[in-house]
Amino acid sequence: MPYQLVPYTKYSIPFIIKTVQLRHIDGLSLYALQDYLAGFGQEDILSITVDQVLGFKKLVMAAIQKIMATGYYPEFKGDKHTASELLISFVEFAEDFESRKIQPCIRGPCILNYEFYINGGAYLQNAHFLFGIPSQFRQ
Repeated sequence: MPYQLVPYTKYSIPFIIKTVQLRHIDGLSLYALQDYLAGFGQEDILSITVDQVLGFKKLVMAAIQKIMATGYYPEFKGDKHTASELLISFVEFAEDFESRKIQPCIRGPCILNYEFYINGGAYLQNAHFLFGIPSQFRQ
C-alpha cells in the first residue's frame, strides 16, 4: 500500500490533515467543510461524514502521541496543554516537514509518515506506522 494512503480509507494523509485543520483548527462547520470539499470532486461531490471527521481527528491525535512517545522529532514541541494547541503544532510541523533520510529532500506529511516508519527500523524490526498499525498493512 502506498505510504500516502491510510489503511482502510480512500483518503490521503494530506487530505486527512487538511480536513482536521479546516474543521478543528479553522472552525469550519461540517456543512461548510462539505461545500469546500465539493469543489475538488469531478462529477460526484466528495462527501465526508461527521464520523469520518471525528475519526480523522482521532487518527491525527494518535499520530501526535506516537511522535511524542518516540522522540524521533525533537523539533515537534509536545509541551502543549490542549488538543487544539497540539493539532496546530502538528499541522504546522507536518506541512513543513522535510525528510532527513531520503535524497533528494521530499517535503510534506506523506514523507513524514514514511520517515517515521524508517526511523523505527522498517519491516526488519516490525516498525510501527504513524497513521495506522502494522497489521493493517498485511495482505
